Amino acid sequence: MKVAYVGLGSMGAPQARLIARSGLELAVYDPYPPALKAFEGLARIAGSAADAARDAEIACVCVRDDQQVQAVVLGENGLASGLSPGSLLLIHSTIKIETLHKLNSELAPRRIALVDAPVSRTRRTDDEPFVFTMMGGAAADVERARAVVSTFSTGSDHIGPLGAGMATKIANNMIAWVQIVVGTQATNLAALHAVPYEKLHAVLKSNGNLTPTMGAMLDGKQKVRPGENPTYDEFVASQAGIGEKDLSLAIDCGASVGLDMEMVVEAQKLVRTAMTQPLAQISGVRSA
Repeated sequence: MKVAYVGLGSMGAPQARLIARSGLELAVYDPYPPALKAFEGLARIAGSAADAARDAEIACVCVRDDQQVQAVVLGENGLASGLSPGSLLLIHSTIKIETLHKLNSELAPRRIALVDAPVSRTRRTDDEPFVFTMMGGAAADVERARAVVSTFSTGSDHIGPLGAGMATKIANNMIAWVQIVVGTQATNLAALHAVPYEKLHAVLKSNGNLTPTMGAMLDGKQKVRPGENPTYDEFVASQAGIGEKDLSLAIDCGASVGLDMEMVVEAQKLVRTAMTQPLAQISGVRSA
């Protein structure tokens, strides 16, 4: 089976590596040359998304946002111009459900099937399957997709029709980012009342309130303070941008069905501070 993969970032690159190592015939494209160089000898290096799609039965997209997905799929030298009728496109990016349906309206007349297949990390390693894949689309298309997603997934599920996988991912990310904001606020609250981080950490871990994602973020902020490592600072700032995007998706998605999203709106305002600012340190016991 020939597979095309576009978007070789922190999630896309390890997924693509596992596809290649599975024995499937892979072509990759990313506009960032060092990302492509890492795949020399492992996959065919394409000159564009359309080139990667040449003769591919299944194409995968893992880029940052709605605008990039639309450009990669429908833009000049995009996947749609290289894919043949009867092929299948998987969207791993986290984007608006509305964007999925717009893409489908463009792809369906070309007989290119679409499945939303966003992923969520289940392991800290990416040398082996490391994500859960949530899929939305027609049952036959989802079954075809399993040949690819099984190479990098610890598990996968057909959630429902087109958009159902994305709704699941948006809901999942909403929980994760709100927890990070609340975890940061709770840690600061405790520190300003003379509670050592290690003591709070032990309690949160023992009662299940400390999720792996929250724990990894808080531990990282304890080990590396802002300004000490520019590379780490750049990483957390980038992650903060993803958090703002993901929470914006949740706000729009919830509001579209009449949910009160005020709590998520407030979390979005605080997520960049939570990610980029240092945790409070114990400076003395506060009086009652």
